[in-house]
Amino acid sequence: MRTIRALAAAAAVATMAPALAGAQQGRPFKDAWFWGIKGGGMTYANAAGTTQQAPVGGIDWLITRTHGGLYVAGSQAFFSSQAFVADNPNTPYSRTRSVNVSDVRRLDMAVMGFPGTHVFFHPYAGFGMTLFQVGSAAAPGPYSLPADSGTAAQNIQDGRVSFSPMLLVGGQWRFRLASVFVQGTASPTQKDFLLYNGNAMTFGYEVGVRYNIGSSIDKE
Repeated sequence: MRTIRALAAAAAVATMAPALAGAQQGRPFKDAWFWGIKGGGMTYANAAGTTQQAPVGGIDWLITRTHGGLYVAGSQAFFSSQAFVADNPNTPYSRTRSVNVSDVRRLDMAVMGFPGTHVFFHPYAGFGMTLFQVGSAAAPGPYSLPADSGTAAQNIQDGRVSFSPMLLVGGQWRFRLASVFVQGTASPTQKDFLLYNGNAMTFGYEVGVRYNIGSSIDKE
C-alpha cells in the first residue's frame, strides 16, 4: 500500500513539474516576491585577534520593483570562540575576563538597487542595517568577590547585541525551476560588541536559491 501511495505521489509531482517550471520561467525579475534559502560563511576574530571563518545558514526575502526593492534575511553563524569583557574594577588580579561564546544570529534589512535591464542575470546592491546577536556567552570563574559574577554577567549582556550599517552586493541568475544567487556583505564591527576582538569589519559571503512566488504588486 505504501509503495502504491509513493508511486502515486511521484506521478503527481511528475505531472505538475512541467507546469511549475514553465510558471517559474515565465515570471519576470521585477515586481516579484522571492523567498530563498542560503549558506555561506562569516568572518569573526578569535581571542587572539586572528580572523576566522564560520559556516552560515539562513533564509531571505526579496521584493523587487523595476530598479529597486527591499531585502530582509535571517541567518546564523555556527562556531565556538572566546572574547573578553571588562572585569570588576575592585578585582586586583585582572582588568578583563575571558568569555566563552558560541554562534551569532543576524537579521539583515536593506534597500536594494537593480541597475540596468536584464533577462536572466540581475546584478544588485543594497544598503541597510544588520543586527548581530551572540547565541550564548558565559564567563567561567573563579571569582574573587561575590559581585564579580554579577558584573561579568551584566557586561556580557551589554555586549551581546550590536547594530551596524551593512553593504550588500551580488547577482541573481534565473533558471527554469528557480533562481540562483551569490552575494557578499560588509559591516563595521562595533567596538562595544562582544566579538569585536580588534576586528574592524565583518564580512559575509553567501550562495543560495530563490523561488519566485508571484507578483509584488496588485494587478487589479
